Amino acid sequence: MSESGGAAAPAVHPVSSPVRPLYGWLAAFAVVLIWSGWVVVSRFGVVQTLTIYDMMALRFAVAAIAVAPFVWRYWPRRLRWWQIVLVACGQGTPYLLLAFGGFQYAPASHAGIMMNGTLPIFAAVLGWIWLKDKPDSWRVAGMAVILAGCVLIGWDRGTGGVESDVWIGHLMFLAATLFVAFFLIATKAWHLTPVQTMVCIPILNLMWFAPFYLTVLPRAVMTAPWSEILLQGLYQGLGPSVIAILCFTTAVRSIGTSSTAAMMAMVPGMAALLAIPLLGEWPSAFAWTGLVLATGGILLAAGWRPMK
Repeated sequence: MSESGGAAAPAVHPVSSPVRPLYGWLAAFAVVLIWSGWVVVSRFGVVQTLTIYDMMALRFAVAAIAVAPFVWRYWPRRLRWWQIVLVACGQGTPYLLLAFGGFQYAPASHAGIMMNGTLPIFAAVLGWIWLKDKPDSWRVAGMAVILAGCVLIGWDRGTGGVESDVWIGHLMFLAATLFVAFFLIATKAWHLTPVQTMVCIPILNLMWFAPFYLTVLPRAVMTAPWSEILLQGLYQGLGPSVIAILCFTTAVRSIGTSSTAAMMAMVPGMAALLAIPLLGEWPSAFAWTGLVLATGGILLAAGWRPMK
């Protein structure tokens, strides 16, 4: 994808074209806020009344309602049914079971680093295996720096909310990230647009998750405060599932893939900062150091070069 989305625009729209990059940067920052906010909102949700299954059901139901008008037009009919199912799993039921499960054991700052930090690593490895897209030396260096940051997080026991079994959350975050990495590589290999993924993920996951949720899974939605239900339903269902996808697409088209990916390096730090006032989870010196390393590694893995 072109890195200069508005380069040819002045000849046609001389008035509006100068603001297009601004819209792109604003859209990218909106994605940062939504993704980092999702870490905090999800962590908050698992320590309150709702079960993780309630949160998943709310996410799928609200998102399915939001995308229902667009299903017929954007459903990826050219793909086989098993391809659509695999894509839907990448950010659907298996992913959320692991991610929400991890939030029960680990604080938001750990989640932000473990999930957003290791995503470029898993994506690069899968891309190399599947698409034969070998990462360059700078990206490999970035991955090594990310791993160093994650090791520090693994040793961290001083951050607020950390217990002796925090390692379970770390493993669940890594497994969840592997699903997201597969989702990203699959959408690239099978040429899926963001809008196509936006419509198929909640619809399919609601279809197979709802029967289990309504019959055998533990539920607390009937006793939870309405404030919790509305927060989780609206944020989970509309934030990362709909609004973030549209904003991410806008950013990529306006400022390019590399710039957008580099902006995403802000997510772990933003999540850690938001968790301080909202959750009372103060990162330790170990966590701050791991955060700095992971952020720098994400920038290198996203294509940023220190000599440029």
